[in-house]
Amino acid sequence: MTSDQLGRIVEDAVSEVYVFSVDDFRFSLVNKGARDNLGFSMEELREMTPWDIKVEFSKEEFIALAEPLLKGERTEREFETVHQRKDGSRYDVWVHLQLISADGKRVFYTAIQDITKQKATAAALTKASSRLDAILSNTTMSIFMMDERQQCVFMNKAAEALTGYTFAETQGRPLHDVIHHTHPDGRPFPIEECEIDRAFPEGHQVQGEETFVHKDGSFYPVGFTASPMEDETGKTVGTVIEVREISDELRARNAEKEFSNALKARVDEAMAERDRLEARLVQSQKVEAMGQLTGGVAHDFNNLLQVIGSNLQLLLKEMPGDDPKRRFAENAIIGVSRGANLTAQLLAFSRQQPLEPKPKNVGRLLYGMDDMLRRTLGEAIEIETIIEGGLWNCLVDPSQMETVILNLAINARDAMSHHGKLTIEAANATFDESYAEQDPRVVPGQYVMLSITDTGSGISPDIIERVFDPFFTTKEPGEGTGLGLSMVYGFIQQSGGHVKIASEEGDGTTVRVYLPKTDREEEVEQSSSEGEAPKGNGEIVLVVEDEDAVRQTAVDQLRDLGYSVLTAENADNALAIVNSGVKIDVLFTDVVMPGNLRSPELAKLAKERLPDIGVLFTSGYTQNEIIRAGRLEGGVELLSKPYSRERLSRKIHEVLERRAAKMPPGSTEETADAAKGANGAAGKLRVLLLEDDFLIRMATADMLSDLGYEALEAGTIAEASDLLSREPVQVLLTDLGLPDGDGMDLVHRVLESHPEISVIIASGSDLNERLEDSGLQGSLTCLTKPYDQRALEQAFAQRLGRA
Repeated sequence: MTSDQLGRIVEDAVSEVYVFSVDDFRFSLVNKGARDNLGFSMEELREMTPWDIKVEFSKEEFIALAEPLLKGERTEREFETVHQRKDGSRYDVWVHLQLISADGKRVFYTAIQDITKQKATAAALTKASSRLDAILSNTTMSIFMMDERQQCVFMNKAAEALTGYTFAETQGRPLHDVIHHTHPDGRPFPIEECEIDRAFPEGHQVQGEETFVHKDGSFYPVGFTASPMEDETGKTVGTVIEVREISDELRARNAEKEFSNALKARVDEAMAERDRLEARLVQSQKVEAMGQLTGGVAHDFNNLLQVIGSNLQLLLKEMPGDDPKRRFAENAIIGVSRGANLTAQLLAFSRQQPLEPKPKNVGRLLYGMDDMLRRTLGEAIEIETIIEGGLWNCLVDPSQMETVILNLAINARDAMSHHGKLTIEAANATFDESYAEQDPRVVPGQYVMLSITDTGSGISPDIIERVFDPFFTTKEPGEGTGLGLSMVYGFIQQSGGHVKIASEEGDGTTVRVYLPKTDREEEVEQSSSEGEAPKGNGEIVLVVEDEDAVRQTAVDQLRDLGYSVLTAENADNALAIVNSGVKIDVLFTDVVMPGNLRSPELAKLAKERLPDIGVLFTSGYTQNEIIRAGRLEGGVELLSKPYSRERLSRKIHEVLERRAAKMPPGSTEETADAAKGANGAAGKLRVLLLEDDFLIRMATADMLSDLGYEALEAGTIAEASDLLSREPVQVLLTDLGLPDGDGMDLVHRVLESHPEISVIIASGSDLNERLEDSGLQGSLTCLTKPYDQRALEQAFAQRLGRA
């Protein structure tokens, strides 16, 4: 090879080649690769030295570096440094420096390799390795690495802490043989059965849970992920295993499972309870719907029974005792009584019957019923009564409670086919919160328990839930209405208690009734003799009833009993009569009536106007009018429809007696005298009747008398003026066409001088125009001729209501 060829090779070499003098260290040769990298021309480089481009070396440092070569102490030097280009940029280089001789002349020869990329790669690798080491050393995840022989080649600190082994103790050993060699029950665990080991031969990731063996011999559960490691060719060269200790996780998982199971059980229980509540809601809605229906039916039916019963009683009173037709009327009255009992049962079931609860000892009530029960049940039924000592009193309607006991006893008798044993037990009972949670209808507290047990045929499970349903019965048609137990259920619920029934086919039935305890003392009732119904002595009763037939029968009965009667068809008209000042001893009013004013409000206003007035309500249906929670308010008197003549007489008599007992001695006479002085004889409302036609005046006076008013008669304006100057009156009833003048002139004078007097004009002509001209439309009432007693009554009610 010629020197030219060698020079060309050096010039074109990729490596940078420098030749510089040993005397002044100036460059004499720099190949093209170096010139291009540095950016200097050869002319520029001939004026430069190595330390001009090696910025990390000063002149002295570089000469000192080259000194061993000059002295022959070393043949070459290699080192790493930095070159600086003409533009100021720098790059890393590896320097190979030699001292060579050419033709007897020594020069420095330098081969330079640009290592910028290698250094960047190495730095990145070092940085990544540092990060990986930091991650593997600080992670809580245990990391193992195995080679192609499944021998351990790496463990991080977490893995050492987990297993109890150091990496030195496991290095080069199959990891399975160290920490996974035995089952917890002591059986050997061959590596061929190991799920973790399968990641290497099968070449896919494996996850799962296993049990490892600690260095101390204890077992601990782990969750693992085993992933195969591949080289750049895709060949599997080892396995990476990530492991975590899962004792706490398993405990949490078990706790979660237990919680889920408990929650599921609670949900199932709640769903079952919801189903039970829905069933009870359906039952409650059914009872409510039936209650609304029965309440409405009872109201109309009781009014009908009242009309029929009252007229039958009046008819019997007029019939001779030996009249063979009496039996027809008597049988009809029996039918009325049965109808009344039926409506009473319907109201009891729907919990809308008016109750009069009193403190009662059930034990004494049972003793009092003993003879009646034995007569009712017959000699073939053995009766045993057990009363617990110290039995509490309960708050209950005594008469309704007797009906309940009798109903249950008769049901038991029928279930025993009239032969067997009936056990009646009364005892104290207490329900706590836990018991009440089982049945939302039960309120915790103290109760009096009444238990009735029979030895009858029992009740099958498929119908026991229906025994309290209205009209449900297992008896043959015609043997029962199916209202007995439903009446019991409704009454007990309305009384604040509850009832339970337990039965098995062939083993009898037990019905337990629970009534709330009361601390009040029992009221001992005086026995009342039936005898003849007490008569009235002209006392005035205001009858308020919207149904004409019912009102008329009440009026007929009261008058037949010796009472004076005023009537009104609604509460508004009745209030007008009360406000008129007429004497009234008893207000006898229906509870449910049309109109703006309710009956309880009427009673209240009447008491304010007439403090000594007695009030007696009547109704065939009372729903939240004079009762609260199914019980009569204190001091309220109620006569349920249909009522007999005797019951009406006794109830009116009782109201009058209570009224008299509340009045101070002598007050009755004083009040009567004062009323007579103000209103006339017997305290009746006084009406000045001005009518020139004698026949009309006489007929109207009779109608006024029938309506309970006292009529002062006048045929002329002069006579009327004279009476007004001498006698107090409350109402002026006048015609307009009079012999001595226009009645409207008298009306004007009366309204100006006596504004307290109510004015009614009776005329056969149209008064609208005259009233508009007079401006008195709101100050008087018009009554169109011809009129009857009803029209007259309505005019008075309208006018008095405005007064």
